[in-house]
Amino acid sequence: MEEHIKGKGSIEKIQERVMRMKQLKEILREQRRRQLKEDHGRLIQEEVEKMERDLALEQLPVLSRERQVLVLQIEALRAEAQQAERDLEDQHDRHQTELQCLKEESLQVFRMFRQVCEEQRKLSESRYRGVLLEAVHDAIYLSAQNQQLQADNQHL
Repeated sequence: MEEHIKGKGSIEKIQERVMRMKQLKEILREQRRRQLKEDHGRLIQEEVEKMERDLALEQLPVLSRERQVLVLQIEALRAEAQQAERDLEDQHDRHQTELQCLKEESLQVFRMFRQVCEEQRKLSESRYRGVLLEAVHDAIYLSAQNQQLQADNQHL
């Protein structure tokens, strides 16, 4: 049992490291999403500024520019949605893996508990057998003593 406790310490360290790695991955994902959003925002802003300059020059190209800006916005939103979907799938996979690890750990704890209970049962059974055997020996001894005393009483 002591070995299990010692081994559990290293498992806890590994789990802490894994958890830290997961946190770092999540931070990187957030930064990547934020960067993507900022990049798209800058691109859209540049297009809006171009559109405003074109508006000053002539009206017709502006409508074309507006359309381009809208297309860029739609593309940016699609890219953000795809990235969010990938991140969501990654997170789902991580949660499934973590759930599986927790199940396995729970089963291992249950097995250890069952093993300890079985060992305690065997130990108790052995003690009770010993006590019962002593009681039988004592009963036989007392019965023999009783018979001896009865025989001695009859002789007197």
